[in-house]
Amino acid sequence: MGVPTATYFRTAQLVPLFQRMLERCKLTKDETILVVSDPDSNQEYVAAMFAAARSFGADAMSLMLPPPPPEQAVFIRTGNISSTIVANSKKALEFLKMADFVIDMTSVGLLHTKEQVAVLEAGTRMLMVHDPVEALERMFPTDEDKERIQRHGRRLREAKRVRVQSDNGTEVWFDKADRPVIEQWGWTDEPGRWDHWPGAFAYTAPTEGVGEGLIVLDPGDVWYPPKRYIATPVTMTFENGAAVKIEGGWDARMIREYIEGWQEPEGYMISHIGFGGHRRGLWNAVLFQDPLDIIGQDGRTAWGTTLFALGSNVTFGGTHATGCHQDFALKQQRFYLDDELVADSGRVIPDYLH
Repeated sequence: MGVPTATYFRTAQLVPLFQRMLERCKLTKDETILVVSDPDSNQEYVAAMFAAARSFGADAMSLMLPPPPPEQAVFIRTGNISSTIVANSKKALEFLKMADFVIDMTSVGLLHTKEQVAVLEAGTRMLMVHDPVEALERMFPTDEDKERIQRHGRRLREAKRVRVQSDNGTEVWFDKADRPVIEQWGWTDEPGRWDHWPGAFAYTAPTEGVGEGLIVLDPGDVWYPPKRYIATPVTMTFENGAAVKIEGGWDARMIREYIEGWQEPEGYMISHIGFGGHRRGLWNAVLFQDPLDIIGQDGRTAWGTTLFALGSNVTFGGTHATGCHQDFALKQQRFYLDDELVADSGRVIPDYLH
């Protein structure tokens, strides 16, 4: 009886929390909401979200997608992305596009897939939910979060170039120009808009084929999707917007082998880059969380840090369509927009961005 009892109490905690979020997302009784999961999803979350949606009088449904193919299961189970799950289900994409609101509770996330782009273009809004209850509560989004991230987004749109430096050898730039800027503040209440709860940051997908320099990953930086801290320095050399060299010790070898495992050259391309805007994100959270329970929004969005990614950028209007996507959250780096220092080692510098 111990396990079921614990589950009942956790569900009692989750339902009102999810109701608060659905209220933020302006769910109405006239809408169809689809809670999407897969066999590895947290089914307690799925049931609680379904119950929360029904309490609004909405037309609530649950859709379980098939598992990923075995050759991708290891990569995907750790929170990576692939369109394989939806692409292999003939009717799944149609169901997603017919809903007014999709809650993505898959263990892998539909982010960065061509299928998610199609769903958003159909006017469906989407919210990704995966992280532990304590993170969902601690980082529950506020109006202040939204206003702050919109300021970050406006500043990022004004910039022509993104530059990152560090005392340990990072010196790299990417062209931003007229590329789209993505703002995440943790909820969605507009047709065709995606967001991720929890999280608060702004980022851009740099111009493809443009960008030069070095990025040095320090011990203590975070590598996703493995969701662990880097233990040995890694130096990435960028030419024409791609990581042409990934050098260092054991960590560098693992990063190279991860990309090589997908056998897709787009895995080396810069995907997105930005700076963290969440004041309640905890950099050390990865130490205390089960990697299979998190996407890792604490480290990805922590205040004043730098986040960049290699691989797929199709969600941002790019052409790099690959299953390979990995993020790197950097703590001891200086993030510049043109010549203005915006973030430095866990601090956002300009007062107007606070």
